[in-house]
Amino acid sequence: MFRKLNGASVNFVTLAVVGGALFAAYKLHLSQTDRQTWFVLLSISLTFSLFAAIFNYWRLLKITEAPISSIAAAAQGYIELQGTATTLKPFKTPYHGIPCVWYRASVYANHIENPYSKGVVDNRLLEYSESDTLFQLKDESGTCMVNPNGAEIIFFEKRTFVKNDHRYVEEYLPAGKRLYVLGQLDTRHDQVDTEVINKEVRGILTDLKTRPQQMLNRYDHNRNGEIDMDEWELARQDAIKQAHAKYAMKAHTGSFTLVKPTDQHLFLISAKDPHELTASYRMWAIVHLLMFTILLLAFIKLA
Repeated sequence: MFRKLNGASVNFVTLAVVGGALFAAYKLHLSQTDRQTWFVLLSISLTFSLFAAIFNYWRLLKITEAPISSIAAAAQGYIELQGTATTLKPFKTPYHGIPCVWYRASVYANHIENPYSKGVVDNRLLEYSESDTLFQLKDESGTCMVNPNGAEIIFFEKRTFVKNDHRYVEEYLPAGKRLYVLGQLDTRHDQVDTEVINKEVRGILTDLKTRPQQMLNRYDHNRNGEIDMDEWELARQDAIKQAHAKYAMKAHTGSFTLVKPTDQHLFLISAKDPHELTASYRMWAIVHLLMFTILLLAFIKLA
């Protein structure tokens, strides 16, 4: 459940609910004779505060428990990676044309009925789009693909402009910038391409035939100056092993894809540094816990 929620939204909604409940209590001038309303408002505030504290602490745990790895040394499972984000083909945000690896774009009606009034009377969402194109993450050791579908994105920047009574909003992750990714790397999904292996084997054997003396030195076991069928089969088996090893190395540094975990782990793509994220989640967990404690003391005193 926690991984489907946005961290900023949870913190904002919690503060809004608690603040609204306390403001309502103040405006209603509640007294000891109206204890039931106090209990209801405090119960709602307590519930939201406790949930937000647990939510932020859960995210803090998920970030700290994931093993840090380089791409080349990444093992199957839940990992965190850091690297520079790029795309195979040029990719830009739809309205501002900013080179990026991911974007979320919205168009709102922004019609003002009275030109002398600043009140916006029509703010409907007219159009929404979010990219799901895979992008590359590269560090000093290698590259892997990242599928952003289903991830919580902590974007780099949000841009807004108004034109022809419409408000255009874009959130994006720029290309060529360093990103922090927390997700699932499952190497079992990478299947061996038989055609690629066979082509590589043919290439190795063809190259070997161009060097007959080297081939005799390696595979002419009976020393008769010729390569018979059994010796040729040994050469072919060696070529197959070399082709598989080369394929595995290429796959491990280029074709693995980081995806949304199938369990309850967090899938996060962030333009913020992991140290900045952990500090933020820790701070919000403490804020909501303190808020919960104060509200609980008020609830106990009222009871």
